[in-house]
Amino acid sequence: MNIPMSWERILLSANIFKGLALFLALAWLSTAPASAGDTFIALTYHDIPVEEWVGDDISQSQFVKQLEFFKTHGFTFISPQDLLAAAQGHAPLPNKALLLTFDDAYESFYTFVYPVLQLYKIPVVLSVVTSWIDNPQAAIYKTKKLMSWEQLREVGASRLVTIASHSHALHQHILANPAGNVEPAPETFQYFPEAQRYETEAEFRTRLRTDLAESIALLRSKVGGNPYILTWPYGAYNELGLQEAARLGFKIVLTLESGLAQVRDLLRVKRLYMLPHRYWAPLFKEGLARQFKDNLPMRAAQVDLDAIIEPGSYAESDHNLGLLIERLVALGVNTVFIQGFVDQEGSGNISALYFPNRVLPVEMDFLSHAVNRLRVRNIKVFVWMPVLSYELPDPRLNDQLKVREYKDGQLSITTSWYRRLSPFAPQTLEIVGKIFQDLAIHVNFDGILFQDDAYLNDFEDFHPAALEVFAQRSGWQIQPGLVEGEPWRGPWFDCKTEVLNEFINQLTNIVRRYRPQIQVARNIYSEPVLNPSAQEWFAQNFASYLASYDYTVIMAYANMEKVKNKSSWYAQLVERARNFGALDRVVFKVQAFDWQQKTWLKSPNITQDLRYLVSQGARHIAYYPDDVYLDKPEIDQLSPMISGREDLPEK
Repeated sequence: MNIPMSWERILLSANIFKGLALFLALAWLSTAPASAGDTFIALTYHDIPVEEWVGDDISQSQFVKQLEFFKTHGFTFISPQDLLAAAQGHAPLPNKALLLTFDDAYESFYTFVYPVLQLYKIPVVLSVVTSWIDNPQAAIYKTKKLMSWEQLREVGASRLVTIASHSHALHQHILANPAGNVEPAPETFQYFPEAQRYETEAEFRTRLRTDLAESIALLRSKVGGNPYILTWPYGAYNELGLQEAARLGFKIVLTLESGLAQVRDLLRVKRLYMLPHRYWAPLFKEGLARQFKDNLPMRAAQVDLDAIIEPGSYAESDHNLGLLIERLVALGVNTVFIQGFVDQEGSGNISALYFPNRVLPVEMDFLSHAVNRLRVRNIKVFVWMPVLSYELPDPRLNDQLKVREYKDGQLSITTSWYRRLSPFAPQTLEIVGKIFQDLAIHVNFDGILFQDDAYLNDFEDFHPAALEVFAQRSGWQIQPGLVEGEPWRGPWFDCKTEVLNEFINQLTNIVRRYRPQIQVARNIYSEPVLNPSAQEWFAQNFASYLASYDYTVIMAYANMEKVKNKSSWYAQLVERARNFGALDRVVFKVQAFDWQQKTWLKSPNITQDLRYLVSQGARHIAYYPDDVYLDKPEIDQLSPMISGREDLPEK
């Protein structure tokens, strides 16, 4: 096939670009995060049109400039075969290894990209949605032309192009809940409105397995060869899908997770999504930096679903949700911690939830709808959930599993505000694990905020299972009661702290089976942050939080703690996080309501608190609670400080 006549002009512009790219890149090139041996950078492209600035597509001239940039600055283009060889220990990858991937098989790949690849001798992966080739109207972008089977056969016969499955018909959204919201098919348990039920795990597995098998069969018959690469549509997947893909023989699986790709994890290859921009080189540097951490400061509101749910009226609840979302957009927050449980009375002890589950009654199947609507508005959503403070429907089992306290010479079920289940009892993990499994199955969210009910005070937990676990771990056979000077006190406090962390980590693992990309945040009281010896009173340890979770959310509730000098107190909290080198992973959450006085704090004061925290070095800030009806805190007062929305780059 002939190289297009426009090629010479494009190559000329690429040479002009070299000088600019060199100037922009030299400052960071020497530290580009791509070491030899076991890491590489994977890039994601789609259509490559002639026109500039067409949606999210990289134009032909931009694409060639990027290739020139990579060649000029020492990147080495690698093939999938290189990855397999490195994984098998035959040959390490070169320094700054780069894998190019193209999704959807648009015609521009055949007419433009393929000739360019031949000229440069660059290997790539081309992912095909097999149902689209014979039925282009099924494709998402109906105005774009797709390649034909004949064209796919031609490029597939080349040693430069490896044809991959992009599924047969999973590149679509399917019904995710009774509200009518849709989510990506590869990770969603489908809702069947006629039967008023959700897809089972067995049905989900069968649907994915059948689809992927059909894609493999079509590629074999139409293109030839045995496809061994799978590219998840939308980058959406879960552990169940990975298991089915591996059983079908896929050896490399491409995602859209951020981060450097690892040879040791070819079933989860991370890729950088390439977007057009006039000043591409510095943004590419920035994109690489973001593979390691999210540089966007969190500006978060923690909101109660209770406040907008109208029991018995889905329509009224949905109307209220619309009001809340418009308020949050006006505030400019980029993150929301949203309540997944029912606590209308504010007791902290939970007996109903806002999503389908096998343990507690469902007040209204509303959480997935609320999260979907927030994420559509480009707001990151953490579902805020209790860890242990559940009231089980079976009273006998409920009392049997409750935390035990020894106080005033008496052993009894805890009298604390949170009437928690004991984290030491294996049955507690089994029950709470079902709640979190069902949450992950039915709601597509970005993260979890674990409630502050995950604590054990110095009089807790003397549940029989707790004493047994402590005896196994330490060798101490103790009786209920804490006597000053007893040698087992220190190990006992450490054991309680460890068990709470382990319990939450096990819940996280359950969730990540279905939502592998979620982040985890956990509330911590301010006292254990400022005073490490307070671990004795809470079984919370700031250092262990930082080692265990993506974000530690400090409840910087100055009014509730009756702090007299707020500025000094806030400064101490920030300094503690700075001393741990953890400002990127700590969220400072201030209170907007005085629960003792039952009054809203003045919005200018809340803004002042947040501004002071940021001035001291806090990167991530949040507030709680919020009232959409009373405009509390007031939008015009709070928005300048809490707004964290990132504008799209100029084109």
